[in-house]
Amino acid sequence: MAYHTILAVLSTEADVGPVTGAIADFAAGNEVHLIGCHGEPSQFVVLSAPIDVPDAATIAALYEQADVRMREVGDAFEKSCQKAGLSYEWRPVRSPGGDSAISALASARSADLVVVRQPDRERDEDMASNIEALLFEGGRPVLFLPSDGKLASPIKRVLIAWDGSREAARATHDALPLLKAAESVEIVVVDPHKLPDIDAPLAGTDIASCLSRHDIHANVTTVSKGSGSTAEAIAAQVKASNADLVVMGAYTHQRLREWLFGGVTRAFLEKSPVAVLMSR
Repeated sequence: MAYHTILAVLSTEADVGPVTGAIADFAAGNEVHLIGCHGEPSQFVVLSAPIDVPDAATIAALYEQADVRMREVGDAFEKSCQKAGLSYEWRPVRSPGGDSAISALASARSADLVVVRQPDRERDEDMASNIEALLFEGGRPVLFLPSDGKLASPIKRVLIAWDGSREAARATHDALPLLKAAESVEIVVVDPHKLPDIDAPLAGTDIASCLSRHDIHANVTTVSKGSGSTAEAIAAQVKASNADLVVMGAYTHQRLREWLFGGVTRAFLEKSPVAVLMSR
């Protein structure tokens, strides 16, 4: 089992180098086909005061700017893939919202893995407003790279944030190719006695046994968040174990089906020093 079709969702030209570079290292020695996707608006509506009629000149300028952005991202992607010797294809997509994440949904559903880069907050980069759609609507695991695009090559140490939920189970099994290649796997359970889907005395042992049948040896660690948050407890364990990758389920607060991230999900998406693989 391996990832052979990988979709890179590129919001801006700044994503191209870090994402394709990480995938090239990650895919070294494997047969991987990389699809690059960037979305731009399919239509613009600009009204000019005071009579509220379409401003043709402004609309034309916006279309031209969108064409330039699309071409710049596409050219950078093709050059980067050629330099890395990757099998690739470029998919520029027009959508009403112009959001790269929404535009990439159809492509995501035919990929083994989706890769995006976290925004660099220090440079005032904003995450695409609909990036959560890749998790909640794409149906595929999403690998979020740190803002610098760094991904350990090879990925030696993996930490699984386990709470017994459907989402955590999905993420763990979606990560099997990475878990099998890792040198060490740690299953971390935060406050198991507070989790409805966990048998506290046996926290993490069932999933560890399942992984062992895939020839993956995983250690189970239970920790307490104390006065902090679950995200902080997991982050502390990531640092303590020097993990290269975090695997966790993506879910909404109290599992409500809303377009809102749960606290742990949002914390790791907005700022994580290592790559995070999430599934829904």
